[in-house]
Amino acid sequence: MTVAVELRCPVGPRALLAKVLAAGQPVVTTDDNLVELTCRDCRRAETRNGRPCRLVLHRFDIAGELVETKVVR
Repeated sequence: MTVAVELRCPVGPRALLAKVLAAGQPVVTTDDNLVELTCRDCRRAETRNGRPCRLVLHRFDIAGELVETKVVR
C-alpha cells in the first residue's frame, strides 16, 4: 500500500508544494529527516507587504508536519 503525504504552504491558498510517497512503509521521522521547499506565494506576500526578501523556505518532516518557515532577506 502506498501512502502519499502532501506538503502544502501553511498560509494563503495552501498551494501544493510536493508529495512524499511511502511505499508500504510506516512513516518514521527523526530530527534530520527534513524536506525544504521554496514558496513563491509567501515570497510575493512578503514583498507585497513591504518586506523584500529573496526566498521563503518551508521545512517539513517526512510525515508532512511543518517544522519551520525561514525567510531569507
